[in-house]
Amino acid sequence: MLNNLKNKLKTIDEHTLEVFNKSISSFLVKFFGVIIGVLMSIALAHLLGADGLGVINLANRIINILIVLGLLGTRQIVIRTISIAREREDYQVIGDVMSSACWLNGFFSLIVSLVLIFLTPFLAEDVFNEHRLIFPMIVFLLALTPQVLSRIFSSALIGYRKIWQSNLVEQTLSIFITGFLLFLFWCIGEEITINNVAVFYVIGRMMVTLSMVFYWKKIFPFKQKWNINIKKLFKESTPLFITTFAMIFMNNIDTVFLGIFTTTEEIGLFAVAMNIAFLTSIFLQITNSSVAPKIASLFHSGRIKETEQMMKKVTRGLFFLGFLQLIIFIFFGDLILSIWGREFKEAYWVLLILSVGQLFNVGTGAVGQLLVMTGYEKTNRNITMIFLFLNIILSFIMIQLYTIIGAAIVNALTVAMLNITRLIIAKHKTGISTI
Repeated sequence: MLNNLKNKLKTIDEHTLEVFNKSISSFLVKFFGVIIGVLMSIALAHLLGADGLGVINLANRIINILIVLGLLGTRQIVIRTISIAREREDYQVIGDVMSSACWLNGFFSLIVSLVLIFLTPFLAEDVFNEHRLIFPMIVFLLALTPQVLSRIFSSALIGYRKIWQSNLVEQTLSIFITGFLLFLFWCIGEEITINNVAVFYVIGRMMVTLSMVFYWKKIFPFKQKWNINIKKLFKESTPLFITTFAMIFMNNIDTVFLGIFTTTEEIGLFAVAMNIAFLTSIFLQITNSSVAPKIASLFHSGRIKETEQMMKKVTRGLFFLGFLQLIIFIFFGDLILSIWGREFKEAYWVLLILSVGQLFNVGTGAVGQLLVMTGYEKTNRNITMIFLFLNIILSFIMIQLYTIIGAAIVNALTVAMLNITRLIIAKHKTGISTI
């Protein structure tokens, strides 16, 4: 058995091996963040209950949508541009795209945050019927622009092949700081409330932004006059913005509709089930970060077979992890959910349904990245928009009829259909299959 494993490892091509090596370090960083996040989620579930956890989750979901809105699709443009420019050692292009992105995204996200701070009382009380949402939303909105800028720097690190560093400062560091502050607060005997949880979240995210800026200056010390071309960047990023916004909207619209049509308690149940079911998507996110710059450099140099070979091997590993997760949840889902509290066991079927959707998500591999990095971002946009509209219509109907079960069915169905469609179109357009 060991000999067979050694022989298989010897047959792995250099590009897959590079993805694997970068993914391992990223996985360790991400895994550490996930452990902290899970522990914090369990603690908040016991301290705030499903109801309080639902309020925090709803505010977080809304802010996640706004972060993507503030990015305007520039994230993938930054990754692709820097990846190609780095291969050519064209540091002028890197500086130009970073300066343009910071100005464009920084200004736009600032305007969005100011407008929505003014509208928050109306949204909280009249749309979501939850006055406790006001304070977390305002606090989160104050940190919207720094969070958007940190995503830009994180994208630059990915383009620079600093994959695990990007994961560390963007995700793990933030959740670690937040968890550490909550732990200190609990140790001194202070009451944990929705409001101070929101403040700790923001402190963590602001510190991440500062870390991003300092680290980028360290690895990119060049100082010269950069050409800021906001119009060009906006034109290139528009198709990607529509695609990315549609995806984040699709992943969060269920929580928004649950906030409108149901209770914050049901949002809390759904949020925990979704976070557990989406564990395998972490592996997809990690491999996406490692694969994206490789796709861009290999495909644009005409090495199609090498690109396909790399992607197929990555997808096989992802499918195995997704299938293993589904089996574990079938037999132990109740037990896992009970860790958050007895009331969370009600979300067992939600967990299973969402896990089936995630099996299709990881089982088709980095098919979305394939379309984007090979220049078919408009095709990816069109596919995503079709399923976004389908998701909105079905969510509006199913959530009113079946609440969190309806939300789970719609999520799993649209995720599966979206990725199967991408797979077929990507093969037709690029000649590359991920499975």
